[in-house]
Amino acid sequence: MSDELPNELNEERVKVASNSSYSFLGSIVNYFTSFFIGLFLARFLGPTNFGVYSLAVTIWSMFLTFSSIGINGSLQYAVSRYKARDDRPALKWVAKNYLVLITITSVSLSVVMLVLAGPIASFYHEPILKNLLIILAVGLTFYSLVSSFYQSLFSGYQLQKYRFIVNATLDLIRVGQILVLYLGLSLIGVISVYDVSYFIAFIVAFFLARRIINHIKEIRKPADEERKELRSYSAFTYTGSLFSIFYSSFIVIILGFIAPDLSFVGFYRIGLVLSGLVGAPGGAIALAFFPSITKMFEKKNYEHLYRLMKDSIRFSALITIPLVFGAAVAVNPLIRLFYHQEFLGSVGPFLVLMAGVLISSILSPLTTVLSASGKQKYSMYSTISGAAAGIALSILLIPRFFSTGAALVSLGVTVLTILINLYFTRRYIEIKLPWGAIVKGVIAGLLMVGFILLLLANFTRLIELPFILLAAVLLYIFLLYLFRAINRSDIVFILLTVRLGKLAKMLEPSKKI
Repeated sequence: MSDELPNELNEERVKVASNSSYSFLGSIVNYFTSFFIGLFLARFLGPTNFGVYSLAVTIWSMFLTFSSIGINGSLQYAVSRYKARDDRPALKWVAKNYLVLITITSVSLSVVMLVLAGPIASFYHEPILKNLLIILAVGLTFYSLVSSFYQSLFSGYQLQKYRFIVNATLDLIRVGQILVLYLGLSLIGVISVYDVSYFIAFIVAFFLARRIINHIKEIRKPADEERKELRSYSAFTYTGSLFSIFYSSFIVIILGFIAPDLSFVGFYRIGLVLSGLVGAPGGAIALAFFPSITKMFEKKNYEHLYRLMKDSIRFSALITIPLVFGAAVAVNPLIRLFYHQEFLGSVGPFLVLMAGVLISSILSPLTTVLSASGKQKYSMYSTISGAAAGIALSILLIPRFFSTGAALVSLGVTVLTILINLYFTRRYIEIKLPWGAIVKGVIAGLLMVGFILLLLANFTRLIELPFILLAAVLLYIFLLYLFRAINRSDIVFILLTVRLGKLAKMLEPSKKI
């Protein structure tokens, strides 16, 4: 592998690395916060009450998706596009109009959720569920503005730093849920912390966005054809989002209705949280890669697109493989370390979900191409097909396998959605996968697993587990060097990703004069 990269490609690579660092750090903070909050909630509330909490959050997520009307995807694409064209006035017009739209829809859906809270609680015969949904409905508008508008604006503008600040604010305040538990307050107190965190995060996002928009003095209404294209993009995004949230919520709803008790919902949710933590690096790279795809399609610079895409897939693979392999081997002691013995029912769902994480994380930069290049219609087709399959699989698998069946449904949908996405992607670009690096990563990962199993054979105390996993990661990195799966420019990328820019400059290839 050559260390030499064209200047434009190297600059874009540095942007992806820098934005990946904030995106990855934000994902890690978010998942660790969710993990530890979920850990305390599970321990204090027990499986059944934790299931009620999970159900309330799932129903709230459905209303949140309804309120987005596809603006989250459309705004990110529009901002990336107009920024690549250096058309700031059009960017400002899109941002202002989308802000008005998302405000109207989020307020409307908040009112609808307030009205339906009682009937939904009656359906599940859980009176406390009504109060939880009412509290979440109050904060829906603020969080909808943060997640659907401000975060999409920051991502499209390649300002993942701002996105990280907002997410970190949100997660920091959510830690207050643990304090609420220690004070002996009920589920209502725990859920109320959500509203406080949403409001403060909204204030932070509002002032950060002003730094982007206010310095743009002119405003220009895009041409009719461009606005029509953006409306279509929003419609396709919204349709896909509705189907996606419907099937994912349908899994939880049918699981809560059919399973012997709501503890199975808690098992499935714990599996989702843990698997999400493992898949965070791949998702961070894909999110940072989105604006670069848009820019290279606008400039028709496909050669650089292929090289950057191949690098992004390679990094996603080499980072995700050891995390998936290590977590799968150590899942039992991990559950026992962080949760009570009664939550070992999460092991089955977690192992199944790991397969989906491995596939989706490796291919995430590639499956972003359709959305980032404006081909959202085809991305919608894959989402709808996956959602339809998810509903059918839910009816077949959940009544038989409960929480593990729910995880199998999620895996099936992931695989089908990716296959359909890749089918349409091949119409526009050639799919080039770094098979050599992936195979080397798998071999190094398997050797790492053998190392973990060897150490676990003499494993006596749970406190030793983190040190075992750290040693395994160091071995994996050494094997990648040994197999030449990464080179000097890759080390620079990794150092930039973990915010070690000065050290990265020392290792950059010298420029020819």
